[in-house]
Amino acid sequence: MGYVIALCIVVLAAFVCTAVVLGRDGGEREARAFTELEPEQQQVLYNTPIKYEDESHQAWCQKGIVRNVTPRDDDTADVEVMWYNAKPDETTGKKETNIEHIAAKKKDVQAKGVHKGGVVTIRVQPGQGVTVVAA
Repeated sequence: MGYVIALCIVVLAAFVCTAVVLGRDGGEREARAFTELEPEQQQVLYNTPIKYEDESHQAWCQKGIVRNVTPRDDDTADVEVMWYNAKPDETTGKKETNIEHIAAKKKDVQAKGVHKGGVVTIRVQPGQGVTVVAA
């Protein structure tokens, strides 16, 4: 019986290690997506100014580019936004470019004019996530 338990633990540990290794891409997905952008769009991301909300520098606004908008069955939509992480030491993502999946209300997406390929203003708050502020 002890051998069965030990074998199960070893198999489970191997599965977890494999899942972790396969789940990490080191930012390759973001790098590929960035190279798919037009040079003008790349410059928008690189040159976007960071506007801090206050002196604590805990949250800021900057530009992002909408990669996709997918409506859900309910009253929400998934908005995929790429943004240049100019402050990687202050955020959980350590990559230069990030792709964030944001759940937003459909009426807000339509009211702000959010669409694929559009430039939006996003609010970044490390530990809290990213939200679309305006299009």
